[in-house]
Amino acid sequence: MEYPLDWDEAERLKKYYESRGKRVELVWMSPDEFLARVPHRATTAISQLADLRAKWFDKTSLGYLRKAFLQQIKLQPLLLDYSRMWFGWPTHEGRHRAYLAKMYGIEKIPVLVVEAPKPIM
Repeated sequence: MEYPLDWDEAERLKKYYESRGKRVELVWMSPDEFLARVPHRATTAISQLADLRAKWFDKTSLGYLRKAFLQQIKLQPLLLDYSRMWFGWPTHEGRHRAYLAKMYGIEKIPVLVVEAPKPIM
């Protein structure tokens, strides 16, 4: 099984961040790599990967996403936005998708990585 990426949506999101002067790249990483970069839902002190249990994920979201994965319904890429930090962690989107990808044995997931623009010297 592969991550059902909506390539058009990925390109639209990439252009959105670029139009705001940010550097953005679509990269493929393991679900573990993504989850190690986002905070735990209950605390900002540890990464999500340190306590990866279903109880930390919304059941409704997991149900919808399970259906999307199994039916290969196109989904947007996950997000790590390093231009907007939160308690030392990048703003992010996609913990549920990364969790399910890991559960389904998907080795690589698409992640938009956003960086602040380089300062002009």
